[in-house]
Amino acid sequence: MLTRWKPVLIVDDSKSMCAIMKNILLSLDFVDVQTRHTAIDAINEIKNRDYGFIICDVEMKPIDGIQFVKMVRRDKLLRDVPVILTTSNPASVLDIFKRGTPFLANGFIRKPFKANDLKIKLAEVLEAAYQNKHLLPDHLARLNGFEIV
Repeated sequence: MLTRWKPVLIVDDSKSMCAIMKNILLSLDFVDVQTRHTAIDAINEIKNRDYGFIICDVEMKPIDGIQFVKMVRRDKLLRDVPVILTTSNPASVLDIFKRGTPFLANGFIRKPFKANDLKIKLAEVLEAAYQNKHLLPDHLARLNGFEIV
């Protein structure tokens, strides 16, 4: 049972995008937002801490966001953590669909995005991932899907 909201992890090789996304999440009343700049650092981080969800860039090196999600989904302890992928190049995500590869992320949002775009995407993903809305803290239960403010 979720007794308190969990921290959030942003994974992006761009420090400026991490800062932008972190500020957006803080403005949405998330209080514990962590950032990592490589998939390896992120995997090590989520193995040591219980995260509520992850926002991850698709185009990173040496391990990209798609490979990162595959790594998360293969781990029994991590596989249920919601992951939202971001990219400024939607062709990279479309390529996955063309190859017939299962899309293992919970959602996708194209950069650049506005705070409200992320808020709506978070509402969709969190509502689907945490079906028992009464387990969500009040500030998250007010996100779209639950109710737009």
